[in-house]
Amino acid sequence: MALRAMSKNGNFANGNDAASADVTAAVKGTAISVVTKALDTLNIAIRKTIDSGLKTVKETMEINLHDIPISPEQNTLKLLLITS
Repeated sequence: MALRAMSKNGNFANGNDAASADVTAAVKGTAISVVTKALDTLNIAIRKTIDSGLKTVKETMEINLHDIPISPEQNTLKLLLITS
């Protein structure tokens, strides 16, 4: 629909005379509405895809939000014990 609202060289299809000013405004409004709706739909699809991917990563890593994070000191101690 957005492509139908446009003509060659980026000009709207109904011309530029004063009698068609209302039609031009309506066509521009429709084109803007269609593009906005398409971008909103694309945005939602991207967010759902990212959320799904992050959920898969979380499940794979088996992240538990209630675990105590490892501090750098604890990590160093574990490395020393392993290499000794």
